[in-house]
Amino acid sequence: MKNLKTAIILALIYTMTVGCSGQMDGVIRRDARRIKITYTNSKLANAELMVVLPDGEQFNGQSERFDREKDMKEKGSVGIDDQYGNFEALQTFNGNAMATLSGSRGNVIKCRFNVADLIIGFSTGGAGLCQISDGRVIDVFF
Repeated sequence: MKNLKTAIILALIYTMTVGCSGQMDGVIRRDARRIKITYTNSKLANAELMVVLPDGEQFNGQSERFDREKDMKEKGSVGIDDQYGNFEALQTFNGNAMATLSGSRGNVIKCRFNVADLIIGFSTGGAGLCQISDGRVIDVFF
């Protein structure tokens, strides 16, 4: 019985430290086209993200925790105007994780996610909002 409890505890610890992989569903608002955002090594809201848009452009990047109040204190803004453009759709989305994905054709996708449980990661579910540097907006559900 003691060995069984130890095995269960070790399995839980392993699961939490290794993280999970999975997919998020996205819908591009302009044309209602569906996309899949794949995440790997999701833990503590840090994950590798990959998406291919319907036109074939591939994007890769990493997510991380996001603290809006801390960001505003450090930068004086929410940090969504940068060399890639103005990501105004993200201005009002309150999230606890963010990501910047670089595209194979020079575009950028910026995302904000509201992850249900930051410790476990994206596999716990949530919602997000992404904007491509060309202005298109993507609603994300996971």
